[in-house]
Amino acid sequence: MRRRYRRPFDFAPTRRREIERYAKHIDAAHTDDFPRFLIAWAWHNPKSTGPVWALMNCAERMGGKISEAEASAILEEASITRKHLSADNLARFLGITYAQRQALHLTTIGSIDVGRRARKELRKRRDRMAKEAKRRACGLRPQSGSLSATQPWREEGMSRATWYRQNKARIRRETTLSAAIFLSSEDKVVSPKREEGPSEGRFAPKEGRGSPSSQTAATMAVDRLESLPVELRLMALCLPMPENLARAA
Repeated sequence: MRRRYRRPFDFAPTRRREIERYAKHIDAAHTDDFPRFLIAWAWHNPKSTGPVWALMNCAERMGGKISEAEASAILEEASITRKHLSADNLARFLGITYAQRQALHLTTIGSIDVGRRARKELRKRRDRMAKEAKRRACGLRPQSGSLSATQPWREEGMSRATWYRQNKARIRRETTLSAAIFLSSEDKVVSPKREEGPSEGRFAPKEGRGSPSSQTAATMAVDRLESLPVELRLMALCLPMPENLARAA
């Protein structure tokens, strides 16, 4: 599978799209503040090879239309105007409220009525509420109704450990000798009581496994050696052969 290349995040295109989204939302093209939005857009388009045509296309996306001369004049005004590049400064320059910011899902532009720290706390609160709703959907109790908060063992006059031993449900699950996906007819439920006899994890005696012991193996080897001629046995043991046997050979 071909690996997809991810480019690093570029801030300027995202900011330009959000400026266009807000200008189109409030229909800024038909107001006297339309050049203000074009100036803010031009601040975040410094790498363009054709800034005039880019600004004209931007005006069309916002719902308006400007000439080439007007685009050149706006670019010249943008170059001499003090830039407002931070989130809150740009929000004050364009007049974006927190409600509009949330409705348009703006992430790189702030708001004029809710500061940066307040927006951070609101994000944390929304995240906390979303996680709490997810926990409630899974059937979990709120923190105020937990055992640590209610402490029912105090009402009964016993310790926490004793209360848990008497009231906590214990789920006993039986296991099988084989994995669940490889069950066979020979498998049986493992009983908590230990059965007599050798366990499955230990080695059974050699007689039980059918393999010969060391003494039996040695006896079988001697029997095979005695069935061979004397000459072959002496040669196998690297012993000198007697003269009578050598002459007979």
